[in-house]
Amino acid sequence: MVQESFIFSFVARGTMILAEYTEFTGNFPAIASQCLQKIPSSNSKFTFNCDHHTFNFIVEDGY
Repeated sequence: MVQESFIFSFVARGTMILAEYTEFTGNFPAIASQCLQKIPSSNSKFTFNCDHHTFNFIVEDGY
């Protein structure tokens, strides 16, 4: 069984990343910023795949 890791986490308001955390090296903040340009501002869930990683977003009240 493959153990999946939690690699990157962030909180944003609109398209501005307010806080982020990772223990890994990578272009995660850049990918997150690109994804933020594409997601709707209304409450929603969004998944984006890039470089064999899955990025899951939850948008709630603009955050």
